[in-house]
Amino acid sequence: MNYIILDLEWNQCPSGKKNENKDLKFEIIEIGAVKVDDNRQYVSEFHEFVSPTVYRALHKITKDMTKLTISELDKSDKFNEAATRFFDWCGSDGDYMFGTWGSMDLAELQNNCKYFGVDHKFEKPLVFYDIQKLYSLCFSDGKTRVSLETAIDEQKINKEIPFHTAVYDAIYTARVFEVIDFERVKRYTSVDTYCIPDNKEEEFFFNYGTYTKYISRGFPEREMIMKDSRVRSMHCCVCGRNVKRVIKWYSIGNQRMYCGVGFCEQHGYVKGKVKVRMTHDNLWYGIKILKLTDEEGAVQIRDRQIINREKRRERRHREMERRLKEAAESESETT
Repeated sequence: MNYIILDLEWNQCPSGKKNENKDLKFEIIEIGAVKVDDNRQYVSEFHEFVSPTVYRALHKITKDMTKLTISELDKSDKFNEAATRFFDWCGSDGDYMFGTWGSMDLAELQNNCKYFGVDHKFEKPLVFYDIQKLYSLCFSDGKTRVSLETAIDEQKINKEIPFHTAVYDAIYTARVFEVIDFERVKRYTSVDTYCIPDNKEEEFFFNYGTYTKYISRGFPEREMIMKDSRVRSMHCCVCGRNVKRVIKWYSIGNQRMYCGVGFCEQHGYVKGKVKVRMTHDNLWYGIKILKLTDEEGAVQIRDRQIINREKRRERRHREMERRLKEAAESESETT
């Protein structure tokens, strides 16, 4: 299998979000990629600029970062032609896997393909390697994320080419990919959620050994997610058995995150987290992660629940005081 190490540069509305195209917030203006073999050795590279059609002026950030101009980009083909050549270069047999620095590039690639009508069938689920995450797993705590240039500096990789050109960033990412302990971390794939499961039978489930990840189908209303029995269920991420619920799911951050704790008689405490997200076509879905924890970790989650309850009480109390004050002022004005 080959790995396609992808990097994109994109533009956004130069006059701010209020004027952006809601169907294309980020328009790709450069595609860069490096193909490496299953030993992570260089095979070939792909690089094309794209003439933009939606945003005909460059956002200040894009201009400062890439040093490009519209006149330079207009010497290139439109996205349809560039993307078609890119997928042909990737390989018609589909025997490859994407690798990116971070998790945004593949979502934007799919959205641009959809917007411009590029007929390419992406795998579903679209599993890829987030090399930024793998780097953290190998050289840090698995949670911290550093910039590509920081990783290059830390590994003392020669910086003979500039950053923020798509193909050069892809080359640097491929070099970091080469130096990580791949055998140690290769099971920790990532899954892109631009296209979520269409139904219950298609829902994604991944077991990474130390934790599990589940991605639900879409729901028309956010409140429906935690009412679904499969989303609410908790199991041991080691043996797969259902666990006894110790701390029921509770919400954090305006129902965008839920936490809970279960207990497996064989493997101990299991902590759960459900992240609530919305797709590009306005469906709500949940990403549930379950992993083992210890008693101290369970206590921390319980303490966070108590703090969260107190904050909600305080908010309700302030809201009640505000309403009483408004009612008193209204009554005073009428008399």
